[in-house]
Amino acid sequence: MPHNLAIVDYVLGNPGSVHDAYAFQGTRIFKDPIGVMPHRHWTWADTAYPSEKWCVVPFKKPRGGNLTKRQNTYNHYVSKVRTYQVVEHAFVALKGRFQSLRELRIKIGNKLGNMDLAVYWITCCIILHNMVVQFEERRCEELGQGTMDWAMREGEPDEGNDNDMLLALEPGSVGQQFCTHLMERLIVERGIRI
Repeated sequence: MPHNLAIVDYVLGNPGSVHDAYAFQGTRIFKDPIGVMPHRHWTWADTAYPSEKWCVVPFKKPRGGNLTKRQNTYNHYVSKVRTYQVVEHAFVALKGRFQSLRELRIKIGNKLGNMDLAVYWITCCIILHNMVVQFEERRCEELGQGTMDWAMREGEPDEGNDNDMLLALEPGSVGQQFCTHLMERLIVERGIRI
């Protein structure tokens, strides 16, 4: 994984035993997704997370039922995204850039001040990491080698395709509707026969 991916959102201070989906509720993206993510962008997540238009999860098997072939095919492709690896690689990149994070020698224990110190230390490293990413990105743009062009195109609407209008026709929550839209788009664009 390249070191050129900025950390967009994070939450610090939860013990390691807290479930990821619970910790996720403390992020800015969970509280205000429209304010954090550009229009027509979303984040991939596993089934422990909420199904929203901005948080795309695989289809869940209904109680006493089965997924359709289309849903299983979609889930197969979504599993290849492997978002958890991107997150883990971001941790590796951060620790690689800031060796002090490899063995942060602060005894947390019961002293709240030590927890605050650890949170501030990690926050500073994240801020510095993002500054380096921004400087590297500017340098690449100066050289005509921008690395974010593909990400900006990903969020652009399809020509002649209004996602919001299509979603209004689908049953279920907005998240389920968006997941169904992505499934149909995948099947059509990949020419998958089911």
